Amino acid sequence: MEVIRIKQVDAFTRTPFSGNPAGVVLDADFLDTKTMQKIAMEMNLSETAFVLEPTHADADIRIRWFTPSQEVHLCGHATIAAFHVLAEEGRFELIVGEPQSFVVETKSGNLIVDVEWLNHHPYIKFTLPIPVFYPYPGDISQLCGSLGLAEVELSRKVKPMITNNGYCFVPITHFDSLKTIDPNRTLLAGLDELYDLKGFAAVTMDTGDKDIDWHMRFFAPGLGVFEDAVTGSANGPMAAFLYLNGLVDTTKQFFEFKASQGRFVNRTGYVDVLLQTDENGIKEIQICGEAVTVMEANLFPDAGKARKF
Repeated sequence: MEVIRIKQVDAFTRTPFSGNPAGVVLDADFLDTKTMQKIAMEMNLSETAFVLEPTHADADIRIRWFTPSQEVHLCGHATIAAFHVLAEEGRFELIVGEPQSFVVETKSGNLIVDVEWLNHHPYIKFTLPIPVFYPYPGDISQLCGSLGLAEVELSRKVKPMITNNGYCFVPITHFDSLKTIDPNRTLLAGLDELYDLKGFAAVTMDTGDKDIDWHMRFFAPGLGVFEDAVTGSANGPMAAFLYLNGLVDTTKQFFEFKASQGRFVNRTGYVDVLLQTDENGIKEIQICGEAVTVMEANLFPDAGKARKF
């Protein structure tokens, strides 16, 4: 009987039952796309990562990510989760205390992932593609209505913007407004389709905590994830959003941010974001975090055919 070994990992946290859970399947080369999608649907997590052999000589490893409804080209927390499992199992000669760097083949292009160690625990850093921002193309009042916001609650310093990969960033002045957001799933899905969006990042810098630079909530009904717990692929571009809109000291060349997300779905997690610039603008964005394995299981995709009772 075919057996698929899978782990469930909470990413962007060291505490079980917090952060963002992801499924991880190693050695997934024998699985076809249809089966991967079925596994992701069965796991019913925001993403499940499948680790495969690379198809390009310049990569060390390949990762594919699936939500319960479709494949996505990039996922932050499931990448953290995948490399946590690789380090946990000592794959690629990953040894506690010895940092390593990997080239990861993805449908977003090659990513650089570094595995470092904090107190003998894997600390994963990886480089994101640098986003391009555009003004939000639609009616702002319609966007606010879809999110359950009043226009007066938006930041007066910067307007909503979208990225080239379909994320919509909605800056909010006060934490209480972020807390009380009441999005309409149908209306958001309609904006997804109308403007080819993939998700909405509502964010505020009103944190009340000197160690936290912003709080975020992320909604992606078009991907089958109404509210994501912790979204690395959105928190990374948030650093660029601040820099490009002059909301940080743009004379600096290196920034370290800490973001919080998941509080309102009882799964608080933290994303470390590193931003490096040079005379040409943004040079590199990295998101960083830890993880913890909370479950390991064997999946039997052909159990109905093989078992007799």
